Amino acid sequence: MRCWHSQIPTDGTCARRIGLPVTSHPTGSLLSPTGTLMTDLRTLLLNQDTQGEEVFDTPKERLQFYRSEIHFESTLLAERTSSYLSAQSFLMIAFASSMANTNPEWGSLFRLVVPAILAGLGLLTSFHAMPGIKSSFDVIERWHQKQAELLQLEGHAGLLPNQESALFGEGNSPVGGHRYKRTLLFSLRTPLIFASVWALFGAFCVVLYFFG
Repeated sequence: MRCWHSQIPTDGTCARRIGLPVTSHPTGSLLSPTGTLMTDLRTLLLNQDTQGEEVFDTPKERLQFYRSEIHFESTLLAERTSSYLSAQSFLMIAFASSMANTNPEWGSLFRLVVPAILAGLGLLTSFHAMPGIKSSFDVIERWHQKQAELLQLEGHAGLLPNQESALFGEGNSPVGGHRYKRTLLFSLRTPLIFASVWALFGAFCVVLYFFG
C-alpha cells in the first residue's frame, strides 16, 4: 500500500504497520501517545532505513514516494524564494526612491535615515529567510540521498516501461551524484547576496551623508 504525504489514512494503518503506537481522537484523527496530531509519516520515513519494506509493497512505490517528496519540497523552496525576492524587490524600489529625495531643507537627513532603515530591514529579512531556505535544501538533499541509496540497492526500480534507465536529473553522473544541487544554489545563495548588497547600501548612505 502507498502512504504518501497526501494519501496517509487517518486510521493509523501505516503507523501500525511500522510499529508506531497510536490512539484515536474522538474526532477520528490520528494521535500519537502524547496526544499530538500525526498528519503524516514523512519525518519517520525520512530517517527510516531505505531497505525497510513495512510501508511500501515494492521498491518502485518507495521510489515514487521519494520523487513526490522531492517535488513537494522543491515547490516549497521555490515558493519561499519567490516570496523573499518579492519582498526584496519592494525594499529595493523604496530604497532607490528615498535616495532620490532632493529637498533642500531636510533631504540630506532623509537620505540618511530612511535608506538606512530600509537597508537594515533588508538585512533582517535576509537573515530570517536563510534558515527556512537552508532547511528546505537539507531536506531535499536527504531525499536525494535516500533515492540514490534505493537505486543502488534496487536498480530495476528506476527502469522505465521500455527498460531504459531513468536519469532523475543526474545526467551521466553516477548514482548519488550532486548535479541536482546546482539547481538549488540560486535559492541557497540569494539571501547571502542580498544581505551583502544591503550592508553595502547601508554603508553607502552613511558615507554619503558625512563625506558627500
